[in-house]
Amino acid sequence: MITFKKIMQIIGLSVLVTGVVHPPAMEAAATSTAQTAKLPAIRIYLNNSQITSSAGGATLMNGTVMLSLDMLYVRGATVSYDEHLKMITIGNLFSKGSMKIGSRIATVNGKQITYSAAFQQVNKQLYIPLRFVNDAIGGTLKWNADSREALISYPEFVGDGLINKDAYFLNGVNGTLYKRDAAGVIHSMGASTAKLEPYYIAGTQLTSVKISEDADLVTIRNSSGEPSVNLTVYNLFVKKGAILRQSIAHYWQFSPEELKTYGGNAVMNDGHTVRLIAPDASVLQTWNISKLAGTPEQTYAIEAIGENYLVARSSQEGLLTLIDTGAKQAILLYKEFGIDPADMPGFKYDGIKFAGSGGDKSELQFEFTSSKKDSKTYTYQLGAD
Repeated sequence: MITFKKIMQIIGLSVLVTGVVHPPAMEAAATSTAQTAKLPAIRIYLNNSQITSSAGGATLMNGTVMLSLDMLYVRGATVSYDEHLKMITIGNLFSKGSMKIGSRIATVNGKQITYSAAFQQVNKQLYIPLRFVNDAIGGTLKWNADSREALISYPEFVGDGLINKDAYFLNGVNGTLYKRDAAGVIHSMGASTAKLEPYYIAGTQLTSVKISEDADLVTIRNSSGEPSVNLTVYNLFVKKGAILRQSIAHYWQFSPEELKTYGGNAVMNDGHTVRLIAPDASVLQTWNISKLAGTPEQTYAIEAIGENYLVARSSQEGLLTLIDTGAKQAILLYKEFGIDPADMPGFKYDGIKFAGSGGDKSELQFEFTSSKKDSKTYTYQLGAD
């Protein structure tokens, strides 16, 4: 098999399909040259991202939108052309289509589909129906004849499970979570709330921690904006192959270092309320961190949990707060330790980290690292007046 230009197999997000300038001979089949001059250029959007090309846009052939195969890149898919068989094949993780030059009939996922135009060669250039490309990547195509715009929504996958065994991956467009098991078989965990902005799916990070033999806590971190200043963190509690609990937290210019487990249980945080989830998916305990800290409008990341305390960091200011649940008070630690704000190392980070507890678990230790990289350890006694 000889590849056309080259085979692209990219695990990621956006799609780039280049077309050609509308040749007069082709447009004449659909409209006159005079009418063509008045029509807007054909625009194609794949998951809200417009296709651009130095060669121009797509073209109409007998009323069918056609794409040039001069360069056809589909992230998360393979595109190959067999010059001997004159066959194009396009496929992704769950969908596959093939079409032969001169034929209007294609095979998509084992079924034959007849299109309104054939895969064809014109002036040594190959052209393929846009609708076939859509079907081969499992997309949904909408065509607006008035504006001459084609809108395709198609699956964009991200996560280690695309390649690795015993790992998760996500369809960022519709939020479906999948897992590739130890044998390499892919299973759907169901729909999540993680429906991401198409422009920003590529940088999404998926991690997971095991809670029990049949339960995991999956964390999805998605950044958006220009630059990527908006962070959304999704936590999904997955048990026996199904999503049972979810949480969503939004942060701005803040990247939390969040606790994920405590005492063999999952920690789920929406920025305000923290829930402790047992391996059987029941809720063991709930804390409203924002209210306990006395700042109900602020969001917090949770960095430590103990029998009588919580350690949380404000996403608005990056200041670490200790909540003494026994004494029912919140302590802003930089003030408690007399740290000069001018010595803090940076924006939205006060340089204070929880370092652990003493033998009786009532004496808590914190380490402060200044902007000059000097370090000092402070202690706090729980329940002290």
